[in-house]
Amino acid sequence: MSTQTDPATQQTTSPSKSRHWVLAVCAVVAVAVAVAVVAATVNVGSISIVSGWLPVALFWVTVAVCVIAVVLRRDVLREFAIGIPIGIVFIVLLFVGLHVTQAIPVGAPRSLYVWLSVACLMAGLVVAGWHRAHWPRRLAGVAAVVLAIVSAGSAVNQTFSYYPTFDRLFGKSANHFIDNQQLNAIRAQVAKTGQLPDHGATLAVAIPGQDLKFTPRPAYVWVPPAWFARNRPQLPVIELLHGTPGDPSNWTQSSFADATSLAFAEQHHGMAPILVMPDINGSWGGDSECVNSTMYGDVETYLTKTVPAFMQKNFNAGTAQGSIAIAGLSEGGLCATTLTLNNPKEYVAFGNYSGNGSPTYQDDNQAQTIQALFGGSEASYNAHNPPYILKQQRFTGISGWFEAGAQDAESLQAAHTLQPLAANAGIDTCIATPPGSHNFAFWTQAFKDSLPWLSWKLKLTPQPTSVPAQCTPGQK
Repeated sequence: MSTQTDPATQQTTSPSKSRHWVLAVCAVVAVAVAVAVVAATVNVGSISIVSGWLPVALFWVTVAVCVIAVVLRRDVLREFAIGIPIGIVFIVLLFVGLHVTQAIPVGAPRSLYVWLSVACLMAGLVVAGWHRAHWPRRLAGVAAVVLAIVSAGSAVNQTFSYYPTFDRLFGKSANHFIDNQQLNAIRAQVAKTGQLPDHGATLAVAIPGQDLKFTPRPAYVWVPPAWFARNRPQLPVIELLHGTPGDPSNWTQSSFADATSLAFAEQHHGMAPILVMPDINGSWGGDSECVNSTMYGDVETYLTKTVPAFMQKNFNAGTAQGSIAIAGLSEGGLCATTLTLNNPKEYVAFGNYSGNGSPTYQDDNQAQTIQALFGGSEASYNAHNPPYILKQQRFTGISGWFEAGAQDAESLQAAHTLQPLAANAGIDTCIATPPGSHNFAFWTQAFKDSLPWLSWKLKLTPQPTSVPAQCTPGQK
């Protein structure tokens, strides 16, 4: 007697579905093996994520997964007819939200918008076909959305070099980041042995903006090996100002200011200026332009009075006139210039790396900036506008370093405008315009170029034998 099988009880898994699962498992295993091999043979944390093979590989993997996710659509006409309109709605909502929150930095690449649009369209297709899709198709769609978002972030990162390597992306803020307990332990060890450490140290410190209506984020402080010496030298200070969007950690996490200063200290018996990296905006996307305003509070007072006093009290910084210099990148570059011009007794020198020519709030025009930051007062705006100040006043005893990338048109024009005005106003100036764009890779080099000059102006180390800039004495 033959036995018949009820069709209703037969296994429903088709050969094609089984192949989908086999291919998916094989792909996961292959990726896992590849990652394990790479991790075993190289230092993953040091792999560049702004240049080299990885961004290229990410691009093509994302394209391939997006194509696969589209090809696997079961009912193409139906899913496209529903999914594309949904994706367009996602695009509109996303871009409106980004515009309102001003989350996209000025100068962001067009590829950012392309990848975000792709992510939204893929999300629309995933939503439209989710109910009828098998898990391999669902996973392919979700993977396409995720990879498109990652590619958008990668596009921004390649443009600005926020996170040069994996270790910086995953939280490494500085080469030798310690807390107060570890700081005291190093000091105790030096007091016992007399042997300076072979590295500096970076700390996160709270510098409160008391009674200034400004709530700053933690500042970063870097001290050189000589700071730990038994005789506690009173070292000069360089204030380093970040840009927008950004925070104080950008100086060590993205521009390696601690590594640059340590290399400089190693050439001068452990001696280098202390670095303090204070907050200038209070938030990632803030844009105070370092002025006192009703919108942000008394930021200028905080930077020119509170921060120097804190460094003198807590880090034994030099107190003599001429013991403080200030430098900044992008927004911070303009801030460094303006703060020095308005506080020439506080700062002996400034470094302007890719700064604008005049205060500019976000993407606003001059009239909108005056209204937003200066309460509608044109006189207050002029008092913080370097071209106006330099035409109206003369200065003695201060110096300025301007550096802008040859491919950074707006900053390059600003540098070429401000440098001759500063020289005519009596300021000793240097200007450098090497190849470079508006990114952290350029600012890393700009600080490295100017540090020996700044240290000399602070009377800590001898005049450098050469500087990679054209220097002009101020007209007397």
